[in-house]
Amino acid sequence: MKEELLKGLSEEQIAKVKACKSQEEILAMAKEEGLELSDGQLEAVSGGNCYPTCYSDKECPICHGHDCQKIYNDKICYYYCNKCEKHFS
Repeated sequence: MKEELLKGLSEEQIAKVKACKSQEEILAMAKEEGLELSDGQLEAVSGGNCYPTCYSDKECPICHGHDCQKIYNDKICYYYCNKCEKHFS
């Protein structure tokens, strides 16, 4: 996760965010902690705002690896698997 998205969080909260394995876990943790996420944070966590390239824990449907990048290009988001070097949506 980009460091600027962690601004305003305590060290303990940052550690909890980094330990999360999915966007859903981050959202659940934020709710549990009573955190109010900024629009940028919420969009990044919900998948709505994909910076030009961001890492994802989405599983590749080809090799089932988890080393994938979410890529935003001309208003289209897709994934690229660094393990098998294939694109998927």
